[in-house]
Amino acid sequence: MRLILVGFGRVGRDLAQIIADQYRDRFKVVAIVTGRHGSLADPRGIDLQAVLRGGLGGPQAGAPSALEVIDSTEAEAVIELSTLNVFSGRPAIDHVEAALKTGKHVVTANKGPIAWDYERLAALARQVGRRLLFESTVMDGTPVFNVARYGLRGCRVTGFSGILNSTTNYILARMEEGGSNAEAVAEAQRQGFAEADPTLDVEGWDAATKVAALANVLMGAGITPLMVERKGITGVTAADLAAARANGETIKLVCEAHPAGEGEARSAGAGSAASRLIARVEPRRVPLSSDFGRIPGTTSILTLRTDMMGDITIVEHEPALTQTAYGVLNDLLEIIGEEGPKWPRAKP
Repeated sequence: MRLILVGFGRVGRDLAQIIADQYRDRFKVVAIVTGRHGSLADPRGIDLQAVLRGGLGGPQAGAPSALEVIDSTEAEAVIELSTLNVFSGRPAIDHVEAALKTGKHVVTANKGPIAWDYERLAALARQVGRRLLFESTVMDGTPVFNVARYGLRGCRVTGFSGILNSTTNYILARMEEGGSNAEAVAEAQRQGFAEADPTLDVEGWDAATKVAALANVLMGAGITPLMVERKGITGVTAADLAAARANGETIKLVCEAHPAGEGEARSAGAGSAASRLIARVEPRRVPLSSDFGRIPGTTSILTLRTDMMGDITIVEHEPALTQTAYGVLNDLLEIIGEEGPKWPRAKP
């Protein structure tokens, strides 16, 4: 399968390494396009090891845009790995739409299209007979959406709650240990899971985008991140954490969505799915002995509430960026029809 990579940051490089090492017989990258680091195309297939060693050559005057590459390059799938825009989902939405309209499958690790325009893009994918897959948009490569899609057939997800932003969870844990907020942010940046500007994390925007994506896919919510009630951790102090600890509690940035109770309906329009949904991100005290209270560092947790299976909890322990690249690979393998492991396994 011929692939176009839109974006080539840390996840893109990890994916390229996996393909180069293990999947050269299944996937061939014919174009890599970025906004800042240069672009490259070769219909015979790009030498990924050479790119990983030497880069893309830097910005090139007159280089085609991502939309031009998607439109003009013969490929079977586009991998959308560009930088998230939490306030509109673009240009990633445009990349996904262009890929589908030119007959290409799409795998996106960018949450924007799913959080902002999932219903329309999913309908377009069905219309043109192509796949739109997005396992890496929430909890890295942990199969959250695949659990719901394939493991909960006949079940309805009625709500969810979770701790979904690694950076804020790490910052709160370090503050609880006695570090300052600034020290915790600096360490998260040094370890590579916090951006140079951590605002989107600490003010809850990244978490709100994940809530919108989950609610849109699992509950048909039709919401955007702007419709998620959002409060970040900037106001949480060491004194707050100490007071919680003295009461047998801790503070976590909790994400949730559930049907609105009496008098809680949102203002999205009477009778709409969004008007009947509460979607929220906020720092909250939770018991230290609870599942949420025991989640350390960069670990994430998600509890799905269902009508027939009750609550199902998924935990991702201390992820690295490789897990996100694996989620993309998993989606690619689904597109080409590669099945999972067979049981019972053959004897060695």
